[in-house]
Amino acid sequence: MSFLYETHPREQVVLLRFRTGHNRLNHHMATKLKLVPSPLYPCGKNQTAEHILQACPYHSALRDTIWPEETALQNKLYGPREDLERTARFAPQSGLTI
Repeated sequence: MSFLYETHPREQVVLLRFRTGHNRLNHHMATKLKLVPSPLYPCGKNQTAEHILQACPYHSALRDTIWPEETALQNKLYGPREDLERTARFAPQSGLTI
């Protein structure tokens, strides 16, 4: 059985929103739903799941704590259980609404 289905529904939602891009990050809210004026995050880049999970300087300390070693986006979204658990923890700790 996939780990995704063994998790709390709240964690399932976070993982699925990160995977699909249908989330509350500015990129989706601006380009698809037209609910915010800009897809940009305060760092000046599009606020996408990939940017938040891999590159955003605002979340680098948290990323380094949760993933002490460099981890590919593929693993964070589809990888082993440990990486999925970390991704599910990252969202609430980042302060972002996913």
